[in-house]
Amino acid sequence: MSASELGESSELPGYRRLAMVLADEIAAGRYGPDNPLPTDTDLMLTHGLGRQTVRRAFQELVADGLVYRVRGKGTFPTPQPRRGRAVRSTGSIEALEQWTGTEMEVISGVALERDPECAARLELDGPVVAHLTVRRWVDGEPFALTEIFLPPEIGNRLVSDDLIPGGRVTGTIVASVGAMAGPVASADETVTAIAIPEPLAEALHTTPGRPALRVERVFRSFSGRPLEIAVTVHASERYEHRLSIHRVGSHPTA
Repeated sequence: MSASELGESSELPGYRRLAMVLADEIAAGRYGPDNPLPTDTDLMLTHGLGRQTVRRAFQELVADGLVYRVRGKGTFPTPQPRRGRAVRSTGSIEALEQWTGTEMEVISGVALERDPECAARLELDGPVVAHLTVRRWVDGEPFALTEIFLPPEIGNRLVSDDLIPGGRVTGTIVASVGAMAGPVASADETVTAIAIPEPLAEALHTTPGRPALRVERVFRSFSGRPLEIAVTVHASERYEHRLSIHRVGSHPTA
């Protein structure tokens, strides 16, 4: 998202749109240890935003591990982790939808399958779900494999609307689902530790039996309707998860 597009994504709050613009500029190498990000005042004048909105955008970038702030000197991009390792901070649905700095590859296209358990969790009338498999890459190395389960009508629309990409691309399936079936409002997450089974180890370029994180998320609409179940296995040697935790009422809402 460029600065000129800042005002076009009205579905997102202003602070998040600004944070996305700055994250793109950081990824493009615009800033460095001797070239800090613009000041609060500069961003207020450039984008016509209030001071609290700009400050909240910087708080988001700090929470995402993208920048650090030095009093009296400015805001600088955080040195990136070593090649082939993904660091993720998920503090919002937008962050889950973006998965900045990685690429996805659909390795098994949408297929309708009989899965009564997933169908029940998706609150469907019948036992059939749509299923696809996505592999995620960072710096030329695979680090996550996701099994995605959807209501059949959503899976069919992903295909008919040509929303299943070929090759490696940026973005996520859940962002497409939200744009098509209504905004994703929440996600229930369960994290467990597993040993990587042999078929997944081959896809993730790692060794069977190594420890891994299994992250299951159920994404829901504002009405509470389940839109997607995503079960992701992360190669632990190439993945790090960060979470910013706040006391109730202490996180800014501006």
